[in-house]
Amino acid sequence: MADASSAAPPWLESYIGLIDSRIAARVGPGTHSLEKAVAGALSGGKRVRAVLALLWCEMVSGDFSAAIPVAAAYEFAHAAALVQDDIVDGSDSRRGEQSIVKKYGLRSAILASNVLLAYVPREISEYGTSGPNGGAKLAKLFELLGDSYAATVLGESLDLELAENKDAGEKDYENMIELKTGALIGASSASGVVVGGGLGSAQLVDAAYRFGESLGMAYQVQDDLLDVLGDEQVLGKPVFADIRGGKKNLVLIHTMQRCSADDREFLTGLPASGGRLAKSDIDRAKRLFAMYGSINHARNVAAGYVTRARSMLDPMAPSLARSRLSELCDYLTDRKY
Repeated sequence: MADASSAAPPWLESYIGLIDSRIAARVGPGTHSLEKAVAGALSGGKRVRAVLALLWCEMVSGDFSAAIPVAAAYEFAHAAALVQDDIVDGSDSRRGEQSIVKKYGLRSAILASNVLLAYVPREISEYGTSGPNGGAKLAKLFELLGDSYAATVLGESLDLELAENKDAGEKDYENMIELKTGALIGASSASGVVVGGGLGSAQLVDAAYRFGESLGMAYQVQDDLLDVLGDEQVLGKPVFADIRGGKKNLVLIHTMQRCSADDREFLTGLPASGGRLAKSDIDRAKRLFAMYGSINHARNVAAGYVTRARSMLDPMAPSLARSRLSELCDYLTDRKY
């Protein structure tokens, strides 16, 4: 279901294939429109949360197989969040295709997100309560998933508030992406440790969470940069899509805090175009972003998050999984789509 970029590490495809097989076995293509909407919501994507769960489990135990159910659970949760995000934003496209809400309608999109969320506890239930610390493991998994999903929803709400806040600053943005993007990626990483046998080490669980959270924040900043600088054919959507929709990303916030009143008025008025921007407006905005160093600033911020993520790996013993986690940092923050 998921596509791997040509720039992706060669080993990544096998991990993604495991998750895709798990998802396909659980969901299937379906014939009813609702089943098709659910399957469509799970199509595509990089399976970031799932792969991180597998790798952290592998680093702790030497084997990733125990993390397959919880990895799938996070993909279901993430897919539900994306459907809800498109509903709230009124987005017509997702990953170069029609969004679920555009293709199947609002009612089907709402129901599809509910079905996706229903699969989450079904996957977690695979761990049961048997074996050593079975009940404690199950409790920790539900704690991580519940808290992180609630954080994601709050982050979505803050993203909407940020769009309306003329005085939004970088701290507001950082708080928003920590919740909206960092939380689920952090929790999936920590869950890999839990099912890999690391429940008894709170320090290790926290390190995995902080790794994923920081990497997720870097991932979001890279999304901001792609929205401004990306190739539309590669992205599968128009550039400036978020800005057209009224979203405030790091590049825009950095420039608006430094530019003249006239330029600030111009940037503030971009969403008023109703989704249509002249090439001259896009070119002017790009010149402003470059003039005030906002592109380089965003790149430096993303690099700082990656450095923070990698620091979580420093105390870990050398292993193939550790090397792959470090490699994933480069791939996810240097991607072109």
